[in-house]
Amino acid sequence: MKVGIAMVPSAQMNQYLVELQKEVMSFCSLRPLLGTEFNLPHITLLQGLFKNNLNWFNLISDLRDYCTQQKYSLEFKLSGLEYQPPGWYFLTLSPNIIFGEAHRFVFERLKDSMYLTEEDRQKDTTNYSTLEKENYFKYGHRYIGDAFYPHITLGRSIDKSRIQDEAYLINTVKVFTSNIVGTIQKITIYEMGENGSHANTLYYVNI
Repeated sequence: MKVGIAMVPSAQMNQYLVELQKEVMSFCSLRPLLGTEFNLPHITLLQGLFKNNLNWFNLISDLRDYCTQQKYSLEFKLSGLEYQPPGWYFLTLSPNIIFGEAHRFVFERLKDSMYLTEEDRQKDTTNYSTLEKENYFKYGHRYIGDAFYPHITLGRSIDKSRIQDEAYLINTVKVFTSNIVGTIQKITIYEMGENGSHANTLYYVNI
């Protein structure tokens, strides 16, 4: 089973993001459908396949304690929309040191446990940068180290192509996200679903 480690916004912010996707879905079909119990909006810190029986609860408890000790801000703003081929739409975040530091923390703990299957090695990485390809073929995840890219996935177009009326999409996101401040509420271990979604929460701690 592929799993991920994520930071999850407050229930209020998640509901807001679900409504944003519904608004976008009125003119563009995206997958997976975001929800408030399954397929949660989230910021992925790391994901993939991991060896051994890891103590996931201890990991996220330690991460919570680390972030608390460092007194990192838990607030963030959505700064815009970005397209990533093939077909991905990401909500970009205003800079916040907590995301990069949390990523570094979990990667250092888990890097020796990460692996790929032969099926994973057949994945099309045409659109990956050189560093993203190196990360993927070594660890099974593209956004690691200097390639780490904190974002919230709004969804992927069904035909994996760019939306023709992207200006309308960008404006819709801008209207929805103006003056909205989110707060990180949980750190989770999740079962990966469709398109790497936060399909099911396996463990969590409040932060």
